[in-house]
Amino acid sequence: MKTEAIKKQFHELKSSFVAGNITEEEFRAQIKELLFQDDEGAYWAIGAKTEKWYRYDDGDWVPDSPPAALQPAGGEMRPPDIEEVPPVAAEKRVLGGRLVLGLASVLFLACLVVVAIVSFQLGRLSVVTTPAEDSPAPTVEVSETPALEPTAPPEATAPTLAPTQPESSPTRPPTATPEVPSHAPSPTLTFAPQPTATSVPTPQMRYSPPVLLEPDPGAERGPGYEAVLVWQPVGELRGDEYYHVEVCWNACSAFWGDYVRDTTWTFPWFRRGDAVDDKYYWHVTVRAQRGEAPAGPLDPPVSPPSETWIFLFPD
Repeated sequence: MKTEAIKKQFHELKSSFVAGNITEEEFRAQIKELLFQDDEGAYWAIGAKTEKWYRYDDGDWVPDSPPAALQPAGGEMRPPDIEEVPPVAAEKRVLGGRLVLGLASVLFLACLVVVAIVSFQLGRLSVVTTPAEDSPAPTVEVSETPALEPTAPPEATAPTLAPTQPESSPTRPPTATPEVPSHAPSPTLTFAPQPTATSVPTPQMRYSPPVLLEPDPGAERGPGYEAVLVWQPVGELRGDEYYHVEVCWNACSAFWGDYVRDTTWTFPWFRRGDAVDDKYYWHVTVRAQRGEAPAGPLDPPVSPPSETWIFLFPD
């Protein structure tokens, strides 16, 4: 049985549930029957909420792309029902990763602000205090000259010594005044490298923007047509890279997308007519997965986003 036919059967079943033709218990019971096996005996199923394919591997349901054809699961040994556990767990992992990344970013920015403020304040103190440390020098030297004057009066020649010593005291301040500007420029040199911000990382783009192929901009995909989005490959993707397809409507207040390695993706038919003006905007970006975390919109891009095209999908 082809996977496209299985996907269509799943959408028809979910449409009946959304329309109220079947109850939630009936919907879940029929979803459990949509269990299939490939030629190697691996089990496959579709998530009720995410509408993605999952493969049963070592006691857990893992998101994966199925082969072109599958067979209904047989035998008494069957894996546990997929239900909604894997999608919910994946969403929690994504949300947890986003929360941790967001908190780390806020903490990093706060540290940068604190370091900048402290550096600026220390620089201001160094500019203000260095002249103050140099300025007392002439006052200390002048204070020494009056100490010599009291020793002179007991001698008979004291009147001659008094005028000669004040002559030397004015000559000393000019020698100290050139030292003040010599120290003043030194604090200004410390401020030169501070305004430069070198800690902001820039993403490395390995690919050119994906080129969209179809549907043509403004093309209509009405009843009886599937909204199949197609774009050109940017090259051979690495093992941790994928295409992030994103569709939005109603002034981009609503979003829908997926993370695939193929160059085609089918927009869900049951979203037809959700847009008030029947216009859906879409674009594609190449992203690199971060470690063992599931693929998500916070993964760093390795290509600029493609152009944004519009297709009509009326009800």
